[in-house]
Order: sequence, then structure tokens, then C-alpha cells
Amino acid sequence: MYELMMQLVDILQCLFEGYCVQFFCGRFAKPRLQKVKDAQWITCVVWAVIGMAGRNLFQDTDSVILILKLLYGTAVFWMFCLCWYQGNLLLKVFLVTLFISLRELGYLAGYSFMYPGKILINLLAEDVSNGSTISTEVFWIAVKAVSFLSVVLMLVIRYALLFVSLKKIVTSCHYREKGKMGKEVVFYLLPAAAGVLVSALVRLLMVTITDGVPVFLYDNYPVLYLIVPSIALVLLGAIVCSFRIYQDMAVLQEEQAEKIILENQVTQMQHSMAEMEHLYDGIRAVKHDMKNQMAVLQNLIQKRDGGEEEEIRQYFEGMVQSVEQLDNRVHTGNAVSDAVVGSKFRYAAKQIEGILLDADGFMLSNAVTIQAYDIGIILNNGLDNAIEACMRMRKRQPDAEAYITIRSFKAKNMYFIEIENSFDGVALPRGDGGLPLSTKEDKEVHGIGLKNIRKCAVKYGGDVDCIVEDKKFTLSVMVRS
Repeated sequence: MYELMMQLVDILQCLFEGYCVQFFCGRFAKPRLQKVKDAQWITCVVWAVIGMAGRNLFQDTDSVILILKLLYGTAVFWMFCLCWYQGNLLLKVFLVTLFISLRELGYLAGYSFMYPGKILINLLAEDVSNGSTISTEVFWIAVKAVSFLSVVLMLVIRYALLFVSLKKIVTSCHYREKGKMGKEVVFYLLPAAAGVLVSALVRLLMVTITDGVPVFLYDNYPVLYLIVPSIALVLLGAIVCSFRIYQDMAVLQEEQAEKIILENQVTQMQHSMAEMEHLYDGIRAVKHDMKNQMAVLQNLIQKRDGGEEEEIRQYFEGMVQSVEQLDNRVHTGNAVSDAVVGSKFRYAAKQIEGILLDADGFMLSNAVTIQAYDIGIILNNGLDNAIEACMRMRKRQPDAEAYITIRSFKAKNMYFIEIENSFDGVALPRGDGGLPLSTKEDKEVHGIGLKNIRKCAVKYGGDVDCIVEDKKFTLSVMVRS
């Protein structure tokens, strides 16, 4: 009966450990069988089977065997991550080191809870040796019951600490893309590696030989039942807190980058508005001058005697040029979008020779309730990305046709803004949100523009889509009208 119950405990232990594996690893990497239904539960069962298969490989409990168990568990988990999950090598190192460390520290912390059971068994043995009325059969039943409860308590504490630690790490994770990890992995691995080394040290010293007899380290130094779990809990806290602190720092850095970008966009919008104000001042000045010009023209017509036709023609040409200059601007139905689109188009025309710019199909009517600030964010980021794509294309393909087209239309109760541009046709990797990832090296700063556009779209009950067709890229922004 006792053996059967222990086997059941082993099965439940392996199943829960498999659940912890898929819960933790699934946050950072995608299974290679992600297209299979219930892939996460398949992960749980597969790991449970692997765990049960390795239970009977190491039966002895000397220090060498304990170290071999740790090395075997690490190697098996490493091979499992390599074969089962997608992602780069640094990510696999992170997953293996962190999980093994948390699991071992949970074991060291939970093992001390077997001490009360050991004391109780010693008391029972002492009572029997002193001639107690308890029969030998009852004594062994009591010993097995106490041992079973002690093991269950130890496992509950161990896996509770493991799951809570994993959950803290998973909930504090702010990664934008699964399957990749960079140089920041060093900050995560230092405390985790310390946890693995401490576990290896305890296992190495667990059993000592005294006068040819194996002696359990905890028997010689009972204070270790307090010291070891304390060290384990401190290291658990260090691993979780260091991960959370670095994640918070990464979020703060990203927010600061977004703030800088938004501040630059506000500055650009202010400059665009200043240009529009300057243009309107020019309109008022021309309007004022037109009155004087008309008066002069009327006077010339009245006094003409056949020799003043050339002077009249020059006046007309000057008036036509003034009107053409006034009409050489974007008309979208909104002052802010006029300023932003006009400014970006002028910049694009200076930077990219022969680029075709078209905003005739873009109208922002009063029925669209998008705040001026948000429309500025959408157009600024969208046009900046389009201009960068065209410039990058021209560097690689100098003779390629560069163009940027802005259009808008309404479908049912949704309003669409589309920015279409040419690009070099190189495949664009996408993140978890479906948005293309930045092609620049500094991805912590770049790639924020599309996120800001999506935030504005979501604010108005819409979303963003990026459509790639051959060498044509279309950014489609949808909002409720």
C-alpha cells in the first residue's frame, strides 16, 4: 500500500512539474508543435513521461549519485528545450538555468519540512526500544504514515515555491517577442547560476563518510535544517526580484524612448502648424496685395493706348504665380493633417529625388472624431516609416520608383486611413502583435512608431494592419467614425 501511494505521488509530482514547464517555457518560446491543438498539455504530458522514465536510474543516495541526478536532470531539460521549443540559444540557456535553479532551491527549502517527521519517527523508535506496548507491526505502519506525510509536505512546499516563483517571473515579463533573448540574459543568469551552484554544493556535502559509515550531513548539523532553507529562500527572492527589476527598467527605458519620440513629434507638429500659420499669413498678404494689383491693372486698362500690353501681361503672370504658390499645398479638410502631410511631403521631396507623392484621396471630414493630437501621431509615424522605407529602397535600388500615397475611405461605421509606399521587398519579420519589427539595430528605441499608431487606433475602437504585396507596403489604420 505504501509503495503504491508513493508511486501515485511520483506520478502527480511529474505531472505538476510538466505543467510548470509548459507554464514557464510557453511564455518565452513557442512549441514546435504549436499548430497542434492543445500543444501546451502535450508538453505537460511529455515532460511527465520523461520525468517518470528517469526516476529509477539513480537508486543510491550518496553524494556522487546526488550530483549525477542534478547533472542528469539539467541535461534532460536542456535537450527537451532544444528539441521541443523554438528560439535562439541564449533563450534556451535562460530557460534551463532559471527553471533548474528554482526547482532545486524549492527542493532545498522544502526538504527541511521533513525534520518534524524525522523527530517523530525517532521518538517512536525510542519508545519501542524502551519496551512500549506498541507492536512492531503498528510501529512500522506509523513510520510509513509519518514518512509519507513528510514527503507529501516537502513536495507541496517545494512545488508551491517553484510555481509561485515561476508565476512571479511570468507575470513580470514584458517581452515583445517570443523566441529571442539578447545580452540581458546575463543579468538573469547570475543569481540563477548561484542557486544551481549552491544546490550542487549541498548535494556534494549531503553524505559524508565517518569511520567507514555514511552519515547524513543534516544529522551532524541539525542547524542546517534552518540555514539551508533560509539560503534557498533568499536566492529564490533574488532571482525573482532581479528579473522583475530588470524588466521594470526595460519598460521604463521603452517609455522614455516613447516619450522622446512623442516630444519630437509634438515639436514637428508645432513646426508644421507654424508653417501653416506662415502660409495663412502669406494668403492674407497676397489678398491685400491683390486689391492693389487689381486697382493698378484697372488703371492700366483704362489708360492703355496700345503700348502697355506687355506691362499688363506681366501683371497677370505675377498674379497667376501668386495663386499657384498658394494652391501648392495639401488639402485634407483638417488644418493639423494639412500641416503634417504637407511638412512630410516637402521633406520627402527634398530627400528622395523623383518621389511621387499623392494625398488627393485623403480627406478628414468633421464626422471623424479623432483628436488633433492623435491624428498627428498616426500621420507622423506612418509617414516617417514610409519615407524611411523609400530611402532604404533607393539606397539598394537607385533606379526603383519611389512613391507614397495617402488615402481614406469609410466602410459602414469605420473610417480607414491607408498609407501606401514602395519598399525594397525584403521580408519583414513580425512580432507577437502582428506588426513588423524594426529593421534597425537599436530595437529598444525604434519600432515604437507602429505601437503608438496602434494605441491611437485602439483608443477609438479600431486597430492597425500591415499589408505586404511584393514591393508595396500598406499601413491600414481603422477607427470608429
